[in-house]
Amino acid sequence: MKIQSVPYVHRRIPLWSETDAAQIVYTVRFVDYAMEAIEGWFCNVMKLDWFRMNTELDMGTPFVKIDMDIKTPLVPYDELEMCVLVEKMGRSSLTFKVIGKRNGGETSFESRFICSMVRKSTMQSIAIPEKQRENVNNYMRECAAVLGSGQEVVAGS
Repeated sequence: MKIQSVPYVHRRIPLWSETDAAQIVYTVRFVDYAMEAIEGWFCNVMKLDWFRMNTELDMGTPFVKIDMDIKTPLVPYDELEMCVLVEKMGRSSLTFKVIGKRNGGETSFESRFICSMVRKSTMQSIAIPEKQRENVNNYMRECAAVLGSGQEVVAGS
């Protein structure tokens, strides 16, 4: 499998409606943006979209942990690029690192999201399907090759 862009980068421009009284992007939107980037990663790398997973495949990926450091504010019309990396893959879990940069360089936020793959009807964890596991392993290897050995990416079994 060849990913179009490694690492996967999701782009968006914050809107005026996403700002608060201080005229900067409302704090909780940063989580929305990172989740949007991870959903894009799922579509491009896992070849599964969350809607289809939930409605047709009886699978879900609830997030069990989120950490985020906001380093600089965003304002409407900043160009935001979010790089999505996989730091670790377990039997049923994925640990993502999402780095948001504004206007091509300055880091706006760094975050870590952990999700668990579950059977939606029972909410019991399930193993990541073999095809998707292969896609993630390939992605992690390609990212390590592009970013160098200093990148913390760990593939689990």
